[in-house]
Amino acid sequence: MARSRNIKPGFFKNETLAECSPLARLLFAGLWCLADRAGRLEDRPKRIRAEILPYDDGSIEEMLDELHLAGFIVRYTVGEQCFIQVVNFSKHQNPHCKEPQSTIPAPDGYCAITVQKQEEHRASPADSLNLIPDPLNPINAMSPAGDTLACPVDEIISLYHEAMPENPRCKVVNTARRGAIKSRWLEASRLLCKPFGYSSRADGLTAWKAFFEICNDSAFLTGHAVPQQGKPPFIADIDFLMSPNGFAKCLENKYHREVA
Repeated sequence: MARSRNIKPGFFKNETLAECSPLARLLFAGLWCLADRAGRLEDRPKRIRAEILPYDDGSIEEMLDELHLAGFIVRYTVGEQCFIQVVNFSKHQNPHCKEPQSTIPAPDGYCAITVQKQEEHRASPADSLNLIPDPLNPINAMSPAGDTLACPVDEIISLYHEAMPENPRCKVVNTARRGAIKSRWLEASRLLCKPFGYSSRADGLTAWKAFFEICNDSAFLTGHAVPQQGKPPFIADIDFLMSPNGFAKCLENKYHREVA
């Protein structure tokens, strides 16, 4: 059920939020209206689309990953259920006194700001720009190895160029491409299949190097397969490898042999 929420001028000036795609920014504001009084809601992309962006194209899954990577939301699971926590929600919103309490469990380690604290913050105009608390940012939190798990977009592109030198060069790194790479970086860190599943930046780069090397062994992905009659040979670019479907099919060995 949608609810009335507040939006502050600082929303439009937040430089970190500006790195997200325009639709992801709009989605972020829409999540406030879907969230309960604790800033939580079910992580159901199809339902979220129907409520917030019914007339727009684009992957809600990828937009949610953008916001998660940037630290504006936390996507988490409890048992088999998936939820979203809007970070700093209680700091910026003042739910109606009759709004029911949240029935959604909080993510591990999350501590909501109390009403008293909320009143204290309300006096500070600069606070409207402070939308991201570092301790609650799961991607920028310190790993046990001391590294950060922030997505190294440029280094991943360099690994692609090094491992697949005959494939199309990535000459323009725009917001859409950065968003896709960040989404796959986050997704790959959670996977249990080789070569992925990592908790540090260094391990992540090693895993992506191995992934591109495996892709380079594929005649289909590198344009060396016999093309269908009347069609040019297919050759994968970074957009294909970073798309949800292309990435999943590569992991399922649809286009390349498995490397032990």
